[in-house]
Amino acid sequence: MRSKSKILPVILAAILLLIAAVIGYVQAGNKPQMPVRILFENTGGKVIFSHLTHHRDYQIDCAKCHHDKKQMELSENDEALACGSCHPNEFNEDFIVDHVDSFPDETYCVRCHHTEYGEVIFDHEEHKDYASDCYDCHHGKEIEPEPQNCANCHKGEDSGDLISMRLAGHESCGSCHEDMFDKGLSSCKSCHVAVDMTQYEGDYTSCDSCHESEIRELVLPRMNAFHDQCMSCHEEMGAGPYGPDNCNQCHISR
Repeated sequence: MRSKSKILPVILAAILLLIAAVIGYVQAGNKPQMPVRILFENTGGKVIFSHLTHHRDYQIDCAKCHHDKKQMELSENDEALACGSCHPNEFNEDFIVDHVDSFPDETYCVRCHHTEYGEVIFDHEEHKDYASDCYDCHHGKEIEPEPQNCANCHKGEDSGDLISMRLAGHESCGSCHEDMFDKGLSSCKSCHVAVDMTQYEGDYTSCDSCHESEIRELVLPRMNAFHDQCMSCHEEMGAGPYGPDNCNQCHISR
């Protein structure tokens, strides 16, 4: 019969191995694993993308496709944002609400929502020296018998025949400061105080509040992003499908 002094170390070793195995399993489950293949639904036929083959076998660096990372080492444990975090199938309310959870933290927000503006720099007394009278900026006497604060009538949003404070201010200021407004977005800081976006906790202004381009022109929808990214890389490498007659090499016909 074996002595307890010989059995006890074996039992303790087995317990330690079991604990280590459980910890390893839990930690591995918490890490997002690199996908082997990704299935994309498409009206032109589903696409099966061999993610691991491109990354491991072709030795393509993560940053080549995932431009949210400047550089990454080739490893199956590499973490990069899924393409759908930024490139949606459609810019609708569901994407606007849900995509926030795709990012590990709020520091990623500033990549798209790059600027918010707070206080407006406006010296009323200084402008008096440039104007011939108050009605150079204020409405005529038929609307304002006495000049008043613009915000008394113009609010945060359009209301009936009254345009928003933002639009009213831009139209009024732009009538004199044409040189500033000709510079577009690059001139915003001439009047607006930019917010430190790394510490920002408020709501984000929609893209079209500042940009005249459609959202899909500012951020490519997923299909356009893949077409541009995949085909330009294939063409550059001289390998893989990239011409207009090669669709069936990626898309599975129905």
